[in-house]
Amino acid sequence: MSNLSFQIGYTLGTAAREFMRAVKKPSTLEEKTPSAGAHASFPGPCLSPKVVNDLSHIPAMVRAKGVDLNHWYDVNTRVVVQPARKRRSRAKKPVELVAASPRLGSLNDLICPVDARAIC
Repeated sequence: MSNLSFQIGYTLGTAAREFMRAVKKPSTLEEKTPSAGAHASFPGPCLSPKVVNDLSHIPAMVRAKGVDLNHWYDVNTRVVVQPARKRRSRAKKPVELVAASPRLGSLNDLICPVDARAIC
């Protein structure tokens, strides 16, 4: 599409839009201003306050079926008993007595045994 054909189409579209706007009759709607004394009236409540109070305090299961909640609780619940935990006893290891003699290292073949009588 060339630039010339685009400009012609754009101009014809603009002219057609302006012509349609001029031919069309503007609809003038008169805005009604609300009068100062007119208030919207709402219908009254469907349920009385006593009925609403009963509905909020009595469960639906009791209202619909007449169930005794204390009996229902006793039948449908049970106490969970935790098993007593026993502590594991440790096996006592025998205690080894440590000798007072000195321990020689890897060079004990080179060192002759020390005689306490020879030192004095």
